Amino acid sequence: MLLPNTGVSAALFVAGALCFLGGIIALQTRNHATGASSLITLMFSLCWWDVTYGLFLANTPALYSNFWLHVVYIGVVFTPPSVLWFVMQILGLTAWSRPPFVISLYAISALVLTLVITDSRHGLFFGGREITNAEMILSGGPIFWANLAYSYTLMLTSLFILTHRFRKATGIYRKQLGIILLGVGIPWISNLIFVSGLSPLPKVDTTPLSFTVTGMIFTYALLRFRLLEIIPIARDVLIENMSDGVIVLDSQNRLVDFNPAALQSLELDQPPQMGQPASEIFAKWAELAQDFSSVNDVRVELTFDQPARAFLDLKISSLYDHNANFLGRLIVWRDITPLKNAQAELQEQAIRDPLTGLYNRRYLNEALTRELARAARERYPISLALIDIDDFKRLNDEYGHPAGDSVLRGFAKQLLDQTRVEDMAYRYGGEEFLVLLPNCPGANAVNIADKWRKSFSTANPSYKNGTKEFTISCGIAEFPTDGRTGAELIAAADQFLYQAKATGKNRVVARANR
Repeated sequence: MLLPNTGVSAALFVAGALCFLGGIIALQTRNHATGASSLITLMFSLCWWDVTYGLFLANTPALYSNFWLHVVYIGVVFTPPSVLWFVMQILGLTAWSRPPFVISLYAISALVLTLVITDSRHGLFFGGREITNAEMILSGGPIFWANLAYSYTLMLTSLFILTHRFRKATGIYRKQLGIILLGVGIPWISNLIFVSGLSPLPKVDTTPLSFTVTGMIFTYALLRFRLLEIIPIARDVLIENMSDGVIVLDSQNRLVDFNPAALQSLELDQPPQMGQPASEIFAKWAELAQDFSSVNDVRVELTFDQPARAFLDLKISSLYDHNANFLGRLIVWRDITPLKNAQAELQEQAIRDPLTGLYNRRYLNEALTRELARAARERYPISLALIDIDDFKRLNDEYGHPAGDSVLRGFAKQLLDQTRVEDMAYRYGGEEFLVLLPNCPGANAVNIADKWRKSFSTANPSYKNGTKEFTISCGIAEFPTDGRTGAELIAAADQFLYQAKATGKNRVVARANR
């Protein structure tokens, strides 16, 4: 003859098997994912609750009075903290899902379980009564009600933070949270109906069955919506830890939200207050606040020279609600000074000769065109000096390339030391150098180049132990007399340099002194 609750027991056994299956799926497929540990704990707690409660309702022979109920409560007390732990993990609430807090949740549950098992001694939970499957407990001692309040608090907290996050979520995150919200809500409502005496099965606690529905919903989300594989990132984790400054203003340009990086960039004496005008928040950047106070969408690069040169990439985006009503602005800025400095360094390296540190031939073409255009516009002369180190090949052949490199570096330093700020020195190629002298007539350039020649000979009197004097030759062309384009000037200077070489070297040749 079937017992009165055999059908419910069978349903609970099936539910327990499904929860066990869900736990195994999570264990096998998402074992290392965020939220896996709490979900697995929850699924196995539900499995325990279902199976043992089914055995209790079936009047299974027990070792002592209330044995099965004691065993059932292992699942009962550990399920609510598992739900809250799971919710905190998948929402990225790392500060609350760390071991100390989680252990404290389960420690309270373990204490309640201990009081359940020892109730015959103190009567604080069941009141010392023997509970059978035909008399499900609807009231008890103070610990019963305290545990009920504790469990409801955990479930309500889970519902609250899920609802709050669900309202802000989008895309697959919103679908995930919607499924989880449904799963958490069902057992809470079911248990409330049971405790209030409105259940269609007043002698049977349907809470484990409703929690099983939760477990199945979570398993469905695990397989259908990639639960634990794609986890929403909490606003606190995302925004608070951003290195970019973030400010949110309402439609009246009043502060709504900000992050620590914004405070650091703005260098405020004290944290701003919600509702504070943007003009006060951006007091350090008064010009910025004035220029963009009415701009809804823009992306600009800002440069600040005080206290040190800095660059910001700033973006202002409009915020609208689902009815397209304007809500305010999101202002995000990033310090791109290191990037700009790196770009400038790379650009400098691209136009510099690596051995001598002088400008290279690639940059000469750009600079020469620009300087000649300016000279023509402002009507002043430019001299171009083309310099060659005499017998440089012999130096490399007899004493090696390191010796030659040392001479090249030395001469480059000499040119930098003996030229004006507006002059530009280049390594033209090999042992050839070129110097642009803006606003310098050819006759003056000859005198300057002759000083270079004498200084070079003094600094390099001979090839080490040799007797050959170390010298340079130089050809000088003047704009616009010897040419009106860069190519014409270089060709003229090269011709004068050839004449200097052909007439004995160690000399400066220009049209004026030929």
